[in-house]
Amino acid sequence: MRKKWMVYASWAFALVTGLVVGSILSQGSGKEAGTLTQLLSGGKRSMEVAGNSYELVLARSYLCGVRDEERKPVAINHLAVSMVDYKGWEIVTADSNKMILMKREHDISPECKENGHFGLSTDGMLTLFHGVPSDKEVVQTFYRINTVKMEASLPKEEVDSLKRGIRVRDLAEYNSVLSTYGEFQLSEE
Repeated sequence: MRKKWMVYASWAFALVTGLVVGSILSQGSGKEAGTLTQLLSGGKRSMEVAGNSYELVLARSYLCGVRDEERKPVAINHLAVSMVDYKGWEIVTADSNKMILMKREHDISPECKENGHFGLSTDGMLTLFHGVPSDKEVVQTFYRINTVKMEASLPKEEVDSLKRGIRVRDLAEYNSVLSTYGEFQLSEE
């Protein structure tokens, strides 16, 4: 595990170094740019670039289908230090102004925990809604339910509960609902 972290850290450092040097070199030309040694050893242009802000975009993808983003400005000269805080994040893209990092969370999103409800859509799909199904704010759809088989197999209260909306507060409840109603999934024919 430690070796894997060291590899990621060295790649991040190399990427950041390349971005900083590339940014410095692209901002100057001819005599103004000087040599690389002069730029990196404290020339006027390198000080200007070091004060510039670099944007980190932190994208999280959750099991419930929600994706959120957080944007953080970071001083270019502190980028390598900041990258240590994002161990386990995948670099999606990077340029001289912005880097997008992605993390796949093995959980449901805070929004789904706060107000997620499983229910049936009007066309019989098992669906996760933000709020109750009657609000029709779809977060994620899963599969079509064989409602005839479900109504014949389950007590009326459970069927009615699904139609009204089953509240999910955590990953265990989320997985439980998927497991319970998975046996009523219509097969693709």
